[in-house]
Parts: sequence; C-alpha cells; structure tokens
Amino acid sequence: MLVLGLVVVAWVVDTGAGGEVPRGVSVGGEDVGGMDRAELDEVVARLAHRVEDGEVRLDTPDGDLRERADRLGVQVDEAATAARAIDADRRGWPGARIWGWVRGLFGARSSAVVADVDEGRLADLLAEQDPTDRRAATEPGLGWDEEAQRLVVTPGADGRGLDPVALGPEVAASVADGRPPFRVEAEAGRVPPRFTAGDARRLLAEAEEATAAPLPVVAGDSSVELAPEAVRPWLRTAAEGDDLVLTLDAASVGAALPSLLPEAGTPPVDAGLQVVGSGVVVTPERAGTACCDEAAPGALLTALRDPAVPRPVALGLRPAGPERTAGEVAGWGVAQPVASFTTYHAAGEARVTNIHRIADLLRGTLIEPGGTFSVNSTIGPRTRGKGFVEAGVIEQGVFTTSVGGGISQFATTLFNAAFFAGLDFDEYQSHSIYISRYPYGREATLSYPAPDLELSNPTPYGVLLWPTYTGSSITVTLWSTPTVSVEQTGQREEPAGNCTRVTTERTRTALGSGRSRVDTVRATYRPAEGVDC
Repeated sequence: MLVLGLVVVAWVVDTGAGGEVPRGVSVGGEDVGGMDRAELDEVVARLAHRVEDGEVRLDTPDGDLRERADRLGVQVDEAATAARAIDADRRGWPGARIWGWVRGLFGARSSAVVADVDEGRLADLLAEQDPTDRRAATEPGLGWDEEAQRLVVTPGADGRGLDPVALGPEVAASVADGRPPFRVEAEAGRVPPRFTAGDARRLLAEAEEATAAPLPVVAGDSSVELAPEAVRPWLRTAAEGDDLVLTLDAASVGAALPSLLPEAGTPPVDAGLQVVGSGVVVTPERAGTACCDEAAPGALLTALRDPAVPRPVALGLRPAGPERTAGEVAGWGVAQPVASFTTYHAAGEARVTNIHRIADLLRGTLIEPGGTFSVNSTIGPRTRGKGFVEAGVIEQGVFTTSVGGGISQFATTLFNAAFFAGLDFDEYQSHSIYISRYPYGREATLSYPAPDLELSNPTPYGVLLWPTYTGSSITVTLWSTPTVSVEQTGQREEPAGNCTRVTTERTRTALGSGRSRVDTVRATYRPAEGVDC
C-alpha cells in the first residue's frame, strides 16, 4: 500500500502541471516526451506535412489505388494531435492513466495522429480513379420539362463502387501512426447519392426565385433582357465540396447566347477578291469579335446566385476569326473572266433601283471550289431597310408589285453567265410568263423564300461574281480558271396543259481531254396572264 501510495503521489506530481507532454510519449514515431506546447507544435506541423504528402494504398479485390493522402482529402488536425499527446496521462480511468505513466518511465508510448477526411475531395477523386468497376451514383438535381415548360426535380439513384462516406473514417484512421505508406482495405458496394431530393427541392425554389424576373445583360454595344423561359432550361445542379449548389450548363449557355446577342461585337471580314482593271487583287481578312467569351456562363451564374451583382450583367466578347484567309483565296485560281452575260432594260424605272441594289450586294461573292451559292441565303428577304423599293413582279401568273420587284432580271443575267461558265444549277425556276428581253427558255426568276437561284461550282477553282451596270443594262461576269467550253446545242418545246415547256440542251466540253457532257434546263410558260397550266 505504501509503494502504491508513493506511485500515485509521484504520478500526481509529475502530471499535475499539465503544460508538457508526459514522459515516453511519441507521435508518428517521433519522441515528444517532456516537450512544451511550442516545441510540440513544431514537431506536429512537420509531421502533418509528412502525413499529408504520404502515400495511401487502397487495396480492393478489383484493383488497387495509390494516391497522396492530401489528394484523398486527408487533413491532419494539428491542434487535436498536439492536445492528444499532452493529455496522454489524463484520459481514461485513473488506474489506466497511472499504468501508462509507469510504462512511460521505461519505454515509449504512441499517441495517435488525429486527421479528418474531406468527403467532397475524396468523392471527387474516387469519381475519377475508383479501382473498382464503378457506376457513379446519380445525384438528385434539376431538369427542364420541355412539354410543361418548367423546371422539375430529377431523382437520384444508387451507384456502385467505393463509398466515400464509409471510406473516409477508414482513411482517417489509417494515418494514425503517422508513418507512410498507409494502407486501407476496402471493397465495392452500394454508393448512395450524397444529396437528397430535399436538397434538390431547395435549389428548385432558389432557381425559380433567381429567375423570376428578366435578367438584363450587355455584350459590347448590344444588350438584351434574358427572359425566365430562356434562362431556366440552362439551370443544373452540381456538387461543390459538401454542398449541392445551383449551376448552369455552360455548353447550352454558350450555344444560345450568340443568337440572343447577334449584333454584339464587330463581325470578322473574310478575305476576298476585287476586279481591278483587267485582273483581280486579294483583299485581306480582318478578325472581329462576337458574343460571348468562355467566362459568360460564370458571370450569369454569379448574377443568378447573388441579386446584389450590378445589372445589366456585363458579358465579355470572344475573338471571331474570318472563315477565309488571303492565302486560301489566293490559291483558288481566280484569274480571268470565264463567262459574261448582259441583259437590257429601260432606264429610270423603280425596278432599276432593285437591280442595281442586288448587284451591289452580291459584287465580290465567292463560290468556293466544289461549293454552292444561293441568292436567297445570301441576300435574305428584300426589304426597304436593305435599300429595295416596290416595283413590278409576276406572282401566280399575274402582274403585280412588291418590294424588290425587278431583281429577276438580275437572276436571269446571272443564270446565263452561270450557264456559259459551266456551273451546275441546284435550284431555279423560270418566269411563268415569257418576257421578250430574256433568252427564250434560258432564264430564272426570284422571290423569297422561294423560288431561289442556287448554283454549284464543280471545278477545283474558285468563282468570283462581279456584276456591273449602266442606266439601261446589267452585266454579270464570272471570274475563275477555264475548265470547259460551253454552248447551247439544242432546244425543244412540248405542251404542258395550257402551257409550253421549253427544254434547252447544254454541252460542256472539258478543255484538254475534249470529253463532253450534256445536260438541260427547263422553262414553263403560260400563254397569257391569269391562264393556268
């Protein structure tokens, strides 16, 4: 009893101060017995680096994973680790504490490294490097119901693999001795979603509130208010650490913004060609800008999450490069006129304004080698805003007026130039009533959206459209490198009800080989205004 009493008194005296690490205590294999708190903190800080930089080995029946501890989310709790070492003889029932103190007089006692595991970081890493046959869990989130035109909660579903929730404590326990490499044995199992439908419903309410009013945005000199029905289909959810948060589908945003802000920025200019004197010169390309840069989805998301963000939301512009470079155009072999055609008209009529206007708009148009060209796709609707005026047209076999009337004379002139240049006709239509100023059976009309005049370039060279005009004539010259000689080699008529169908034969002879190819174009004419076929 006397000896036991002396031991107890010695233990009380030795451990009573509480400011130092008890005798014989080690942490991570390093002796820290007798150290004060400052000395201990220095050792623990060094030890924390060693642990977090150390390798953790996850062994599973399906394969193994070797990774640095900090990438698995391991974070040493330095304060808790130091406190645990200092309290080595102050935890548990008194007999055990006294016995531990006695052992410390004669040998080392190990105090565990205390660590936490960031579950979010562990989940992210396992999503990429799970050595098992992983099938990721589906987190509940948000989706767009196209039929109902509203946001809905999408359900979660279990996956299979290493569960970060279950694995985290095992990883934390594996580093307790502080001496890497650390080993954890695990196996695949059911991996439930990390978040609940309730989390998704909370974000649904947040999303609806954030998009209750239009969101004004500006890009360059262009602005628009994004309506709720435009923004809501972009909304998604994502895991950020331990939270499920509202986010945006960046791909959907990036695809939609250019059409919502089509005038933003400065359009790029393609390299082109101009006729100068008896030859052509290349005009250089010029870069531009357009809506919107890669940061735009993030800027929109920040504004949706925080109503205090200033409105309108400023979106950056992205560089917009030209489609054709000077080097490319220079290599297309556009060297000389390959066909030219002229038609005539009375001077001073309203229709002349339209003929000149479409000639100006199409001058310099290039058809790439093997490419196609559509008048309607290039010009679009003929409007007063584009410089067109009202003039005579034929609609359904009746003479009337419309904005853009008269441009069919340009179409006929281009049609004949293309005929003799050897281009292919993908789409065309003759006037429904023959007009004597045009070649019989060899002409075309235009309206929007149809009929159109669409040409294909079957040659390995580019084709340049170069219209010119006087007060009483319109000429279309096509520049390229000659590949064929062309002539009209026949024409026939046949009845089509009350109308007459005219078939015109064209023969294209390849230069060099002399091989010929014959095709035809057609026209159908009514006998008089208002008479149907």
